[in-house]
Formats: sequence, structure tokens, C-alpha cells
Amino acid sequence: MVDGEQRRDALLDAATGVLLSRGYDKLTMVDVAEAAGLSRTIVYRHFASKRELVDAVAARALGGYAVRWRTALSEEPRPGTPGSIYRAGFRVVAADPLLTAIATRDPQVFGRYLRDPEATMPGPAGPEFLGLFLRRQQEAGVVRPGVDIASVAAVLEALTAAIMRAVQEHQGRPGSPSPDALIDTVTEMIDRMLTPPDVDTEAALALLDGVLDAGAGTPAQA
Repeated sequence: MVDGEQRRDALLDAATGVLLSRGYDKLTMVDVAEAAGLSRTIVYRHFASKRELVDAVAARALGGYAVRWRTALSEEPRPGTPGSIYRAGFRVVAADPLLTAIATRDPQVFGRYLRDPEATMPGPAGPEFLGLFLRRQQEAGVVRPGVDIASVAAVLEALTAAIMRAVQEHQGRPGSPSPDALIDTVTEMIDRMLTPPDVDTEAALALLDGVLDAGAGTPAQA
């Protein structure tokens, strides 16, 4: 059983590398087997198809996202405000090429996979998770009353992909803002819009931990 799990992890590691370097459309099970140092037969024992393999690659990446997000949040100047929560998540995504590709639905990486109706890849922080968390924050007084939570959740999800694309497109151009400057600006906007003057950040962090512990930060929703 342990050998099987180790082989599966080795295949996912190899598939991640091939996916990022060659893209989904050019990825083959033979490529993955060779990169992992295993036989093609072993690949098919674990994954019935290329699509199923990439589903698993994305699910594993997103499975660790919530934990890394929570760690990054603890390093924020005011951990617990809506802006700090967003910035921490963005920085985790920006530091990981696979999460970046997932967040931006990068066609060079995922190609035809994005048009496959059976593909199961969600985003790093979907509107369902954001909406649930922001609604609980609002009920606890961490988000201002009267804010349209569904609209805010949809905007924040779209912002992540938009900022990542802007960073990719403008990186290195003279006069372009740095990634840190972009996210700091967005964070300030979010806090000005959502955060009450006397927010209880400890209560906000307790809410986040409760949502994650309840399973809302699983790959299906985060």
C-alpha cells in the first residue's frame, strides 16, 4: 500500500513537470512514465486517462492550498481582515506555477482540458468558498453589514485571475507596477470596502479556521 501511494505521488510529481513544460495537449502517458522512471502499465493502473491524471494533479495542488494559505495569513501585518485574507491567498498562488496556471485557466498549460466537460479542476478559491466565508464574517461583524456577499465573492475570484494575467503580461515592462504593488493596492481597496473600523481580527481568524476545519477549504471549494 505504501509503495502504491509512493508510486502515485511520483507519477503526480512527474505529470506536474511535464504539464508545465509541455502542456496538456502534448502530454502523453509515456512521457509521464519516463519522467517518473516507471512503466506505462503502472501509470494506467493508477489513472485510466490523461484527463483523469490531470484531474488528480490539480486536486493535489489545491488540497494543500488551504494549509499554505493559512500559514501565509499568519505572516500578514493585520491577519484576519478581508484584505489580508485575500492577499495571503494571492501570494500562495503567485508563488506556485501550477496554482497560477489553475487560477488563470492558462490555455498554454491546460489546452483542450479546459474544454473537457468531464474535467473536474476548480479554482484555488471559488466563489462558493469565498461566499461562505465572507457571509460568516459578516454575521460575526468582521465584514460591514449591507455588503452584497455574492457579488463580492465573484469579483474577488475574478480579481485573482486578472491580477495574475496582468503580472504575466506586464512583468519587466518599464513603468509597470510590481506584483507586490498590485496586490497591496487591491488589498487596501478590499479593506476599505469591507472591513469595519474596529474589526476583531482574532474572531476573523477563528472563523477561517472553523471553515477550513469543516472541510470548506477542500479542493472542491477552495
